[in-house]
Formats: sequence, C-alpha cells, structure tokens
Amino acid sequence: MKPKIVIPVLGVALVSLFGLTARGCEAMEGGPVRSIEEFRDHVRATTRAGEDVYRALSPEPAGEPYASRQSSSSCVDDFGFDETGVSRDEPVFTWDLDCASDDDYRAALASLRDTWRADGRTVEKVDNGIAATLDHGIRVTLHLGYYDDEPELRAEGTCMRYRGSYGGAYDYTFDDNGDGTVDEYERPN
Repeated sequence: MKPKIVIPVLGVALVSLFGLTARGCEAMEGGPVRSIEEFRDHVRATTRAGEDVYRALSPEPAGEPYASRQSSSSCVDDFGFDETGVSRDEPVFTWDLDCASDDDYRAALASLRDTWRADGRTVEKVDNGIAATLDHGIRVTLHLGYYDDEPELRAEGTCMRYRGSYGGAYDYTFDDNGDGTVDEYERPN
C-alpha cells in the first residue's frame, strides 16, 4: 500500500523541484524574455506615470511636461545569460519642473506626499524629496536634481528583457521622450 502512495508523491516532488529550479534560473537571468511590444508598452507606462504625477502637482509647474530619457547603469547582464537577439533596458525619464519659488516646490512636495498616502502608497524620504513605487513597479521620485539642485520629477520602470535588437522597428536608445515611437527628429542622421 505504501509504494502506491510514495511513488506518486515522489513524482510530484521531483516535478516541483524541476519547476522551481527553472524559475530560479530565469530569475537569475533577469526574468522572462518579453516581446518588443511588451517593452514598448512598459516604456509608455513609465512615461505616463511620470506625466500623471507632473499634472497632479499642486501648485502646477509652468510649461507642458516633456520627458527626457536618462540612461540606467543598473540594468545589465552581469552573468552573460542573454542570448543573441535579447536586449535588456530599464526605462528612466525625467521632467524638469519650473516652480515659481522654493515655497512652490515644497508645497508641491507636501501635496504629492499627501496624495500618495491617501492612495495607500508607501512614501519614502529621499535626498531633498520623496519617492513612491506606483503600478507595475514604476518608481516615481520628486526631488532636487543631483547636479543642479533644481526641482525634478523622475520615473523609473523596471529592468526588462525583451526580444528585439538595436536598430529594429523600435529602438529604445533613440526614444528620447518615451512615447514608444522613434520620431523623425529622434532618428540618428
């Protein structure tokens, strides 16, 4: 009677062990490989999250929100697992905020902190500002810039592996404003 129970239990345990091992290897590699369209959607979601926060600031900064793509040195393949045709990138965009005064910046900071807390978000204090992680793991930071001490909004998506090559139909390295397309003025000469 025992062998009839032990053998299936061992089989299930072995299959589970193989599944967990495969999942662990995928995590070490940097997660699943997504399509170029999924990455493009992630770029757009990151930009949209930053623009939504920009528009919600009170008092409102002068000017329209315009994202600038930043580079990220943390999204790299440390172990050499990425196969040919697999790229990885972490969308990071910043918006310069034209606040009328230091008091306006502090008021916008306090207003955003209150809004995020009311939404149930965990608000982190960072150097000269605050940060929170929004939907899809997108981290948004409102702070004074590292180099110029001017108000800045920063949205960082998560590092994503995707199947697509540089120079293809969508090349993130040239999408300077994060709209998910490489516009004519963004194309290299």
